Amino acid sequence: MAVGRITKRTVEAIPLPAGTARAYLWDDTLKGFGVMVTQKGARSYLVQYQMGGRGTQTKRFTIGRHGSPWTAEKARERAADLLEMVRKGVDPVDDERQRLAAAADGKAEAERLAFDKYVDLFGKYYLDANKLRSAEDIKSVFRRDLTSVFKSRPINALTRNEIARRLDEIGERSKSASLKAHKWLKKMLSWAEDRGDIASSVMEKMPPPAKDGKRDRVLKGQELKAVWLASDKLGEPFGPFVKTLLLTGQRLREVAGMNWSEIDLEKVEWVIPAVRSKNDRDHLCPLSSQVVDLLKARFPDKRKRKGFIFTTTGKTAISGFSKAKAALDREVAAVLANGGAGELKALNPWVFHDLRRSFSTGAQSMGFAMEVVEACLNHVSGKRGGLASIYQLYEYQAEKTAVFNAWGRHVEALISGDDSNKVVPMALARS
Repeated sequence: MAVGRITKRTVEAIPLPAGTARAYLWDDTLKGFGVMVTQKGARSYLVQYQMGGRGTQTKRFTIGRHGSPWTAEKARERAADLLEMVRKGVDPVDDERQRLAAAADGKAEAERLAFDKYVDLFGKYYLDANKLRSAEDIKSVFRRDLTSVFKSRPINALTRNEIARRLDEIGERSKSASLKAHKWLKKMLSWAEDRGDIASSVMEKMPPPAKDGKRDRVLKGQELKAVWLASDKLGEPFGPFVKTLLLTGQRLREVAGMNWSEIDLEKVEWVIPAVRSKNDRDHLCPLSSQVVDLLKARFPDKRKRKGFIFTTTGKTAISGFSKAKAALDREVAAVLANGGAGELKALNPWVFHDLRRSFSTGAQSMGFAMEVVEACLNHVSGKRGGLASIYQLYEYQAEKTAVFNAWGRHVEALISGDDSNKVVPMALARS
């Protein structure tokens, strides 16, 4: 057994062993510290020790190969640390095995809690499992503003500061989007805590990035005209979708999911089924001639009037509203730059839901009773069954028809500039 001072020179001077044997050099000052050389010339530092003293099993722990980063000096320091562990009763081999196992467990845990994967888990076992009507909207909040940034980062590694900074960044684009991101990220982390997936939520007691003030944006006159004209440039299916949204005043998802099975062009009616309405009620939405003309123009062949009306795949309703809104904003800017909306040169920030409020405000300004406008918007709450539900469906039918027709004529007058087509007094509008 060769014994001597282990240095870079002595290590590299050890001759290669013959056959399958291995050559060793044991340090003459640090007992148990050695170097092993294989037939192929691999030189590795190691420590040899006995946990129970003389007479017990001899064990070896490999420190690493000679070279970078294991120089003779660094290997000696590591060997001294390992031998100190042995002196204290800690087996380096067992300790390394536990460390590797913990690292493997940590890697598996990090993969399980990866942000993108956990968002999918939250979507499946919370949003979908609870049948939230806004599930798709919530998932789009994560896709657009959160997953794209946090990617596969483990949710238990997120910091309060980086979340706050991300919410600030979202808020620069949209205050509303920032509030939604805060709300649903906080909910997901709270859900993860309840399940025991994380010890605690880093967003606990974290206030929203801004006050959730009530929106009051209403588009009028030239603003509505600019949106309408820009929709012509948007193309299928989002151009007609925006126009239908503007003419009917119904909710974004309700219009997006409009299906031919819900439309009766002979009766000029659209019945939104309870399963798709926010208040779980069937909702009768009379169609103005402007909406009927729009639908017929898109589907002149009656044989093709089936399935979703607004779709890019033919199998599912449209989505991707953020991209569509961004494209619409660009077209609106082009319309205004070309003087398409008269003297109006810029449109203050607005969202699709503001078209619904514009419909409501416009109907009230025409003199229609508030309860009728509320019925048009399906704001009536409560469930009824049997004959009561049928009666409720047709409640205010005549008045609602008058509202939608008056609003359709108003929009048409704005676009055409034809004074003869402008809004008529309420009494005549009801006739």
